Amino acid sequence: MGARRAGLLLLIATAVLSGCAPSASPGSPAAPTAPTVSGPASAAPAQAPVQRPHVRYASQFSSGDTPAFIAAERGYFQQEGVDLEFVRFSNASEMIPALATGQVEAGSAGSNPATWNSVARGIPLKLVLDRGTFRPGWGDQALAIRKAVYDARPVQSLADVRGMTIAATPPGKGTASGCVLASGLQRAGLTLDDINLQAINFPDMLAALANGAIDGAMLNEPFLARALGQGTAVRAVDIDQMYPNFTISAVVFGPQLYEQRAAAKGFVRAYIRGIRDFLAARAGSGSLSNDEVDAIIAKYTGIEPAFVREMSPPGFNPNGLPNRDALLYCYHFFRNEGMIPEPASEQALAAVWGTDLVEEVLAEIGRLPEP
Repeated sequence: MGARRAGLLLLIATAVLSGCAPSASPGSPAAPTAPTVSGPASAAPAQAPVQRPHVRYASQFSSGDTPAFIAAERGYFQQEGVDLEFVRFSNASEMIPALATGQVEAGSAGSNPATWNSVARGIPLKLVLDRGTFRPGWGDQALAIRKAVYDARPVQSLADVRGMTIAATPPGKGTASGCVLASGLQRAGLTLDDINLQAINFPDMLAALANGAIDGAMLNEPFLARALGQGTAVRAVDIDQMYPNFTISAVVFGPQLYEQRAAAKGFVRAYIRGIRDFLAARAGSGSLSNDEVDAIIAKYTGIEPAFVREMSPPGFNPNGLPNRDALLYCYHFFRNEGMIPEPASEQALAAVWGTDLVEEVLAEIGRLPEP
């Protein structure tokens, strides 16, 4: 009787243990078991995967977006918890409507009438980061003069261009290039009325210089390097001579991104790291070599690395801050020229800046000297 009782207890124990154990077939994951609550030593509930904020960045894939390219290639956005997607746009004028309607969360905006008219209409855009500031020795755009003209009449400053036919991208006067050229002419005692300003696209400027249709052009890279390499033009006046530390465009956030403070600051932090890597490489220091930077720029722009080396480097503020005075100078210039029919209110001009994000990040990572 004792043996039968012991055998029965053994069968019961075996059945209980078999019912508690998870049954998993070979190659199949074991069925999850509920955590046992037994005080501080109990297992924590399984956490759902963290969803990274998805940020679509509008880009023309030009060298002006080099900080974003570097930050993406080096994994800085991922490290900051931002899932970045570059979205190609054929021209800058399409970016502002896309930002305003939430088709993209960030992008670039030049200091042009389209940007400032959007501000005047109350579109809630934020100018956040520097996307091109012309410091001495830095800058991917300049006034180039046709070599035959330069040889006959050397242009040492803008005071020497009176009466010349100069090209700028369409619509000419209503561009950041037109704005900074007007500023430089004013410093030289001239106005845009003292030259013949023609609206011509960058690729067509090369042909116009070669066939003598124009005397000079506000050329940016890679067209500037091509004209100089072909011997059809001479680099005459740099933009930092027209307006020192002129900011030609800014990285803009739409309201969705700006209001997500963690994601917005993560973007800013990654972007500034990209700026600093680029500046350090071009100065011959830092963790990236010039060849590595050239390869990154080539990958995103489609320009051959060997030709990237011939291009003038874009300039950026090492702390990521745009020159607010320069941007506002162009607002007032376009307003005076009648290109902004309804002025932006003081409240709108005050609210357009998103540089508070940059200041918060700089308080965390530190500032660098600004030449």
